[in-house]
Amino acid sequence: GRSYALITSGENNQHPLRLYDVARGMGHSVAEVTLEPSVAQDASFEVAKATFSSEGRLLAVARSDNALHMYDVRALSKGPLAMFQHDELDAVGSAGFGVVQASWVEGRDCRRVGIVSGGNDGCVRLWDPSIASSDKSQGRVLARTEFDVAYFSMGDMWEGEKPLVLGHCGGGLYVYDFLDGDGLPIASQRRRRGY
Repeated sequence: GRSYALITSGENNQHPLRLYDVARGMGHSVAEVTLEPSVAQDASFEVAKATFSSEGRLLAVARSDNALHMYDVRALSKGPLAMFQHDELDAVGSAGFGVVQASWVEGRDCRRVGIVSGGNDGCVRLWDPSIASSDKSQGRVLARTEFDVAYFSMGDMWEGEKPLVLGHCGGGLYVYDFLDGDGLPIASQRRRRGY
């Protein structure tokens, strides 16, 4: 890639995000912003993952406070372009690790992008940066488990890969290989444990 994002933890739960232009070999950051604080009062958080969209213009930051923030790297100083939130924990949850994984997805024509994230609510959700954060379709559940999401992988269906493989904190593994009418993965009967 052309860019590198470095997110560190500073004093008073401040998290600077620095953007570097690797292609030009610059040894200093070209942009910097402090991540938004947690929505929970006096809560600290960590960044679990940061990932660029394929064209490198958008950066998604998965956070341990169960939030997913999206930045436009061309306007980093303006703060998050969108802030998405997974639901709170339910009775089977624990303190958890927040949003542990984020993965960009593109339409077949590569014109429309979305971000998929897995969080403490046991859900893998789809977010669309082209519509308002408050839109009811935001955070559409692609998969739900009885435990916190530990990891998931999105496959390329056009290359014969499974659309979604999901592992949860209870040790279960789910393989999703059917699509609904909207082209979104739905669970098959293939549920595996102990992998």
